[in-house]
Amino acid sequence: FIWTGGRDIHHIGDGNPGVMNVWDNLGFTPALITAAGDIGKGTAAVGLAYWVSDSHTLAIFAGLAAVIGHDYSVFLRFKGGNGTATTIGAWVGLAPLATLAAVLLTSVLFLVTRRKRLAGFIGLSAVPFLSVAFGYPNELTLGIILLLAALAAKIFSFEGLTPARSRAKR
Repeated sequence: FIWTGGRDIHHIGDGNPGVMNVWDNLGFTPALITAAGDIGKGTAAVGLAYWVSDSHTLAIFAGLAAVIGHDYSVFLRFKGGNGTATTIGAWVGLAPLATLAAVLLTSVLFLVTRRKRLAGFIGLSAVPFLSVAFGYPNELTLGIILLLAALAAKIFSFEGLTPARSRAKR
């Protein structure tokens, strides 16, 4: 649970305990703390997989398990965040240069446009292409795409495709 000033994030904004809802409703610093934990979760899962094996496949599925565990947490009655930061954390473990380049792209786009979600969408979409550009193995690029597909499915199931269901309108 994320508590700030005695307020529970599950009862604020859209009720999602993720970074974007925390940023929108509690501020940048609490969002940064939330992001660090969620990114660390994804990176740790991939790192642990690489610690026990040099298998990219095992690392990809460990990252996917961390994202699914985050999205459908048993501690939150099988509800959770959208898994964006945990996905980014898994990507850090799988393809650090591609992920860093995407984070830099996202940051620049946000500074220019001041639109978090647009910058994030473009940055997330760029990771598979950056993975290819940086020469990561095809297996890792496919794993990155798998994680992106899981992320997209969760976001669409939570927010839908209509403006009335988007976070901006809640």
